[in-house]
Amino acid sequence: MAATQVDLNKLVIDGEPKWYYVSETARHGFCADCGSQLFWRNDENSYLSITGGSLDDASELEVAGHIYTAEKGHYYEIPNDVEQHETWNDPNPDNPSSRKSTNS
Repeated sequence: MAATQVDLNKLVIDGEPKWYYVSETARHGFCADCGSQLFWRNDENSYLSITGGSLDDASELEVAGHIYTAEKGHYYEIPNDVEQHETWNDPNPDNPSSRKSTNS
């Protein structure tokens, strides 16, 4: 799934999404009308992840990098000029509650 991250203080949401907690601090946001997944976030972080296809105008989005490349299908080609990470690289590594992931 293509996604992007945005600082919460720069985010404008039209309408009121429905939130579903998947843990004490992690939640997913859904469109209240159609049920499409729009966001996910850890409440202890200052950013929110947004699904790229949910934006009204994504024309100014650019690929900054790829995560979980160790798990990509053999049929995918990732250009060498784009940042690649085999796992999740937390933009806020000093926050002990930030989402971490491993390949195990």
